Amino acid sequence: MRFAKLFMGLFLVAGALASAGESSAQGLYKNVMPDGRIIYSDQPLKGAKQSKALELPPPPTAEQKEAAQKRAEQEKRTREELLGRLEERRKAGDAADSRVNRARKALEDAQTALEKGREPQGGDMSANIGGGARPNEGYFRRIADLERAVENARKELEVAQRERINTR
Repeated sequence: MRFAKLFMGLFLVAGALASAGESSAQGLYKNVMPDGRIIYSDQPLKGAKQSKALELPPPPTAEQKEAAQKRAEQEKRTREELLGRLEERRKAGDAADSRVNRARKALEDAQTALEKGREPQGGDMSANIGGGARPNEGYFRRIADLERAVENARKELEVAQRERINTR
């Protein structure tokens, strides 16, 4: 609570300084009242336990104002640059997330195609002399192609996940 009062007092002092203007020669007094309240005014108050004249700092010089303006402009440029980098990083992260999602979907599709492809289709079976049937070379080639597609999709997902990690 005491800190809040001090902060409010400093706020009032700043307001008084701003309204006083640079050319004003008025003094500023800190008055401590008998109940402990602190009141800032342009003159000592009657009934105050303590009144103390505050020394006001001189107004900033033209050089100080110019230096402050340059610092503010540099800070603005730095802030804009950092915001730009942050936006680029966000976009790169979004693109990496999108690539991971596409790679996951491609892997799921390849795995589904492999499972469906394991069922023999017309022309996949060759007759045996004994009257049975066995899968032929075309079946095994198709399964090998589907397995390669699953492996390639898995590798693409790993690459996409590494890329996403590197963008963070």
